[in-house]
Amino acid sequence: MIQLHQLEGFYRVATAGNYARAAREFPYPISQPGVHAQVRKLEEQLGVRLFEQVAKDRMVPTRAGRQLLDFCGPFFARLPDVAEAVRRGSGAGRLRIEAGALEIQEILPAWVRRIRARHPEIEVELRQIEEPNASRLVNDEVDLIVEHQAEVPPGIEKRVVGMHHSFLVLPTGGQHRGRKAVQVSELTAEPFVAFHAGLSQRELQLGALRALGGSPERITGAPSVASILSFVAAGLGYSLIPWPSARGPRVRGVTVIPLRGPSTRFPITACWRARRDADPVLEAALRLAPE
Repeated sequence: MIQLHQLEGFYRVATAGNYARAAREFPYPISQPGVHAQVRKLEEQLGVRLFEQVAKDRMVPTRAGRQLLDFCGPFFARLPDVAEAVRRGSGAGRLRIEAGALEIQEILPAWVRRIRARHPEIEVELRQIEEPNASRLVNDEVDLIVEHQAEVPPGIEKRVVGMHHSFLVLPTGGQHRGRKAVQVSELTAEPFVAFHAGLSQRELQLGALRALGGSPERITGAPSVASILSFVAAGLGYSLIPWPSARGPRVRGVTVIPLRGPSTRFPITACWRARRDADPVLEAALRLAPE
């Protein structure tokens, strides 16, 4: 098995050009024969020569050596800076965020822009999800989940970063054209465009529909708010949708009517795993989160 110290010996020789200089450039005491032994062991394990002598005091990597250097060189070159950043508790690093499509569209752009402006050393990795899965936080597969979550398991912390507002959406050219107020109970005979059956949002949506007196005879399933709006614009039915701003969506061919009253607003939360030790990257992002 290849050992890290063997790779380090190879890297030092490749960058120094010979064994003597390599031994002097090690961050800890080591003799020239010790460096030579590291490289020899590595060559024996790989079954290839890693260096060739081109002058009395000059060695260069062979083709196989260059291939290995391309792999391990960036690691050893960056290691001192990374180690110093870790010692100082620097906020450099990668922030893994999972969010719903609406949150990515309406909430994350301004938030990520603030993070990038204040902390250019933070790399943001964003993944779109259909539904939040808190177990991915628990298993450290993601740092933040930004979505509506009615409940979170123990060990998960959360902060409200936005609000979903509820809207009735109708085809602009339908029989209710021009009306500023429409009762859901008037639409029973018309098809309803719902989230498809595999999504938990569907039950929230249909529950809200029943609470408003709606009982559609026909339902068409769709995978997202964007697709629901497209179906409504095409005249395939009406729907109830959440939207992360009080103004609602602006889509050609769709009439948007805000819903008022109880259970028409749902908090959007940023959730993360509770940690015993501070995570400077996560804390920096949360300081810039929307209020």
